[in-house]
Amino acid sequence: MRLSPAARFKQSVLAREAVEQASAAGFAPERQESGPAATEYELLLAALGEDMRRLKDIQSTEGKIAAKREMIGAYDAHVDATLAAAIDSGKAVQDELLVNMMIWRLDIGDYDRGLDIAEHVLGFGLRLPARFQRTPATLVAELIAEAALEAARIDRDFPLQVLQRADQLTGDFDMPDAVRAKLAKAQAQQLVRIAQAADADPDNAPAGAPHASRKAALALFQRALQLEPKIGVVKDIERLTAWLNKHPPAPAAAPAADADAATE
Repeated sequence: MRLSPAARFKQSVLAREAVEQASAAGFAPERQESGPAATEYELLLAALGEDMRRLKDIQSTEGKIAAKREMIGAYDAHVDATLAAAIDSGKAVQDELLVNMMIWRLDIGDYDRGLDIAEHVLGFGLRLPARFQRTPATLVAELIAEAALEAARIDRDFPLQVLQRADQLTGDFDMPDAVRAKLAKAQAQQLVRIAQAADADPDNAPAGAPHASRKAALALFQRALQLEPKIGVVKDIERLTAWLNKHPPAPAAAPAADADAATE
């Protein structure tokens, strides 16, 4: 669905109005059910419902992701205005459309944008649509962890900063230990890949990088195992322990002598 500039502007203005009319800061009350902002929001929800019906007719996961990439732009003005208004006012309202866009962004691999929305969702306590049994924090952590674990399985990198941000955003929320373990394992696997890349190109790697990355990875693998004994990291722990025992950290370089003192 393509929107004209005028339609995008109207969507943006009314989305901001809905947030600014919220009665209190720090949590997300229900939206108002009357007025121009409510009417515009209902139209957007109707459009989303139609898009979701189209998605149900697509059997291929790849096809669903491609369709979401085409559909998602129609809701950007609403998302942008809602996030900006919340930053300005410290307020939010319950927003099923926004929460769905968070999920879609994570589904299509737009992790930075998805986590921007997740920060709003988690910070203001927005609920997931009724079809989800997981909490928002659990969903965010698991979607990103599983995407990273799949990337590692097919020997591809995954952005470490995305994993770390997901961990930071969800760290204070209750969730199943198995999900937290997946996120720890995913971070550890990417740290090992970073260490291996440093091994292969030592001239362009910071001093001590392979050791530091593997040491951090070992701690995360151990944490994953503590949380979920069946997470499948025992061999990783053994390999890293052996490597670290064989390659102790290099001693710190002695400070250079002061040039003036050397001439005295």
